[in-house]
Amino acid sequence: MNNEPDSDSFSNSSQHSFEQLLKASDSQLPPPGPAYYLARRALWLKSPDNFVPHDDSVPRQLSTSRQKLENLLHTSDAVYNKEAWEGGIEKVFKGLSGGATLKRRLPLNLVIKIVHCAWVQDGTWPAGAVAPEPDDVAEEVERD
Repeated sequence: MNNEPDSDSFSNSSQHSFEQLLKASDSQLPPPGPAYYLARRALWLKSPDNFVPHDDSVPRQLSTSRQKLENLLHTSDAVYNKEAWEGGIEKVFKGLSGGATLKRRLPLNLVIKIVHCAWVQDGTWPAGAVAPEPDDVAEEVERD
């Protein structure tokens, strides 16, 4: 039995991508600068037309692959653990970085841990390094 998170968590189809939104809005974007950044950020945060919010009052059963991924990522040394990486985190990262889209939602905090693991494994993020606190904060953009 294969206990790795399965590849059917990913799909190559997309509702509408950021690139498509950007292309459609290209003529309406301001010139490069802070206003351009804010306009692109607003597009990034725009909900898809077919978005249906999740009803948090109804408990959901997590898939076994999601449970395994969460268990791997919640170990104390998951970011630095080669066995956790090879036990399924690597496969999920390759799917995400390869452009596949998720069939089911994955919380951003898990995606961040997956990317952090990948950066540690490939040497992009030095082991033990800590990210500094940001020295600037972007304006809040209202989400639709």
